[in-house]
Amino acid sequence: MFIVPVLFITGIIQAQNFYFHIEGGMINYGGDLQNKVFTFNQANSALGMGISYTFLPHFSVSASFLSGKLSASDVKSNAENARRNLSFYSKITEGSLIFQASLKNIPDEGRFTPYVFGGLAVFHFDPYAYEITGTKVFLKPLGTEGQGLAQYPDRKPYQLTQFALPFGIGINYALTDNFMIGAEIGFRKLFTDYLDDVSSLSYADTAVLRAVRGDLAAKMSFRSDETSTPLVFSNKIKRGNPDKKDAYYTCLIKLYVSLDGLFGSPGNSYTKKMRKQTGCPLKVL
Repeated sequence: MFIVPVLFITGIIQAQNFYFHIEGGMINYGGDLQNKVFTFNQANSALGMGISYTFLPHFSVSASFLSGKLSASDVKSNAENARRNLSFYSKITEGSLIFQASLKNIPDEGRFTPYVFGGLAVFHFDPYAYEITGTKVFLKPLGTEGQGLAQYPDRKPYQLTQFALPFGIGINYALTDNFMIGAEIGFRKLFTDYLDDVSSLSYADTAVLRAVRGDLAAKMSFRSDETSTPLVFSNKIKRGNPDKKDAYYTCLIKLYVSLDGLFGSPGNSYTKKMRKQTGCPLKVL
């Protein structure tokens, strides 16, 4: 009677593995300058790494870091918005704490398992665009929609570091007892609509921007005059959609290495020896 609970506890200890992972793949943006909810159009590469800890047979927690670049342009999105002619680029850096639930505990219960995940992330962005001359211009300091001006009291300056809620699905496959490979699709629910520096329904008055912020702010706010068929400026022209927050999402391939297996785990050896002496099966869980 004493052996059974001991084996159960040591079995749980064996399931508590640390994994290091590296990941790479695609990152993309959804917002006012992208005409589809999910698309590979205008996607960029992303790289990351992290450490995960399996604290129960089907549950793990991981701390990860991800870096990539977001970009979008009206010219590349659709013909309807081409005359608006807005664009942006931004480097994204993200740190996250993720909880994952798997259908199976691999490799003990098989080689393959699907999983779902969710958690909390902190990310940093800083949108910029290029002048018609090719000069790189960061957009937030310009207040292209009149953020922070007395004439637009409802348009507040946005923060470049914010929280996000990551969630998604994936699959893992155990190549060996110590190596796994996985594929994952992840989405980020954001609490900002300024990932692309575009939110307000209407344009700020370019005359006001020019007087308070300078010519560059006015130029980067309204860029239709750079096209062959420019719109006639009016602050009634639609610029963005404030009712829908921006988002970004990833498609990643992950490679996991078991740190317990790589550096050895005396606890695991003791558990296997104990099971052999008692005649119990090696896979208790």
